[in-house]
Amino acid sequence: FPVLQDNLEVYLGLQQFVVTSGTGHRLNITAENDCRRLHCSLRDLSSLLQAVGRLAEYFIGDVFAARFNDALTVVERLVKVTLYGSQIKLYNIETAVPSVLKPDLIDVHAQSLAALQAYAHWLAQFYSEVHRQNPEQFISLVSTALEAITPLISSKVQEKLLLSACHLLVSLATTVRPVFLISIPAVQKVFNRITDTSAQRLPDKAQVLVCRALSNVLLLPWPNLPEGEQQWAVRSTNHASLISALTREYRQLKSSAILPQRKVQLEDTKVIIHQTLSVLEDIVESISGESTKSRQICYQSLQESVQVSLALFPAFIHQSDVTDEMLSFFLTLFQGLRVQMGVPFTEQIIQTFLNMFTREQLAESILHEGSTGCRVVEKFLKILQVVVQEPGQVFKPFLPSVISLCMEQVYPIIAERSSPDVKAELFELLFRILHHNWRYFFKSSVLASVQRGVAEEQMENEAQFSAIMQAFGQSFLQPDIHLFKQNLFYLETLNTKQKLYHKKIFRTTMLFQFVNVLLQVLVHKSHDLLQEEIGIATYNMASVDFDGFYSAFLPEFLASCDGVDSNQKNVLARNFKMDRDLPSFTQNVHRLVNDLRYYRLCNDSLPPGTVKL
Repeated sequence: FPVLQDNLEVYLGLQQFVVTSGTGHRLNITAENDCRRLHCSLRDLSSLLQAVGRLAEYFIGDVFAARFNDALTVVERLVKVTLYGSQIKLYNIETAVPSVLKPDLIDVHAQSLAALQAYAHWLAQFYSEVHRQNPEQFISLVSTALEAITPLISSKVQEKLLLSACHLLVSLATTVRPVFLISIPAVQKVFNRITDTSAQRLPDKAQVLVCRALSNVLLLPWPNLPEGEQQWAVRSTNHASLISALTREYRQLKSSAILPQRKVQLEDTKVIIHQTLSVLEDIVESISGESTKSRQICYQSLQESVQVSLALFPAFIHQSDVTDEMLSFFLTLFQGLRVQMGVPFTEQIIQTFLNMFTREQLAESILHEGSTGCRVVEKFLKILQVVVQEPGQVFKPFLPSVISLCMEQVYPIIAERSSPDVKAELFELLFRILHHNWRYFFKSSVLASVQRGVAEEQMENEAQFSAIMQAFGQSFLQPDIHLFKQNLFYLETLNTKQKLYHKKIFRTTMLFQFVNVLLQVLVHKSHDLLQEEIGIATYNMASVDFDGFYSAFLPEFLASCDGVDSNQKNVLARNFKMDRDLPSFTQNVHRLVNDLRYYRLCNDSLPPGTVKL
């Protein structure tokens, strides 16, 4: 702290060297030596401010009371420094060595805001301790900090400084949440600036942060207050008018976007869509883990914009950059506000998407558009992942069309392509369909299991189940090791949770096909990193029917192996002991694979005709 104090005194003392010049304010320090010393002092101050910020966690929690006075001294200094920087506008000042001193001054100002932000949790704890008795000191700290922030929220301020101010505002609104925040003139000023259409818009990142902060001021429950004193009605009205102002231009697109647009118009429309959706998506994301009341108010305010988005979607289906942003927004809505959206509207959204993503549209997105088109399809599959996981019967009617979309539309386009795009998301969706909707395929009746002792479950939608399993099998024949690992994990999970390998359809028609593919992969050494996982999966599959494995599968597998003669095949068969425990079995599998490779290598290196294959 004493070292920080020394450097702060230099910085706070700069005020006496500021003179008014014709064009603005100038720092009247010109001697080369003085400039160099000032540069070093400012660099040190930046580092020290960073260090002070890093120490914030040592003043909160159990030690709050014991170290209160030290922390208060630090926070008071930081508040003073940030206000000083904003008042005398050192970031706009002319200096003798602009290329060096100007970035230094901006950096110190930005670091002081960031250091203060680090004390947000301390401020929150301070607030909860004093809100009942004498909160004057706390109110003064927060109000002064806001006076330091507001002048910086302007498109004329350098981005580094602007973003530091925005992040501090977000922390005050989200972590500290004082009840009086909305009534502070400085905050009202920011509200007016953001909702004023004539004011110049902030850069994207800053705009998103400020809107998040303002939305959180209105949506997040105030700490230390009972439900009855939260003033939800007033806050709800204010939030609705904030969102209404932020989405004014966007909502007007609904009438015009259906008409064919000229090139210039289209670009303008895209900008409005991008700017609005990035703000709304962020607001929804920041609220998604909050109380039901906050989410309800948020959805009420957004409802019209969500409906506009759905109406605009078909008009932009061929503009993959726009659909990408729209689907991002819908994915965030599904993850955070699906309960609030209600079933009928959710159904309408999914139906619209299913209708729009025809085979031709998917092919266009995946094959021609490259990365953006693939992202669009991936986000659409992610939305469906959220839907098929939903418990209860509500979205079950969509299952047939979701499965047919996967297997008849998306899968044929990507099956033959080596690119991993879209595949990982598609297989995750297929896994979630099976995992969360097992009874769609296997209806288990309690009665049957009581009568026969062993439940032979009725199978439904058999063709769809077989097609999904076949897709998994095909994926093991491809070079992509990440996909292989993911899909092997999915099958093993389904076996652990739902006894997949024991189901009659799997046991009788697929089991040994899968074992065969896994052994071939080991022999080809194409996925060597996954040897252990493949060995365990092979055991789990074979153990369902060891008799069949030893009596039928193994002899057939060896008979079909090329590059080895009948004598060598007999040796391989003899060496594979009929063990039924995991360690011995996997050891036998790896020995078989290595011996087979060894025989092939030897036979290949001998003169032709030596070995009768």
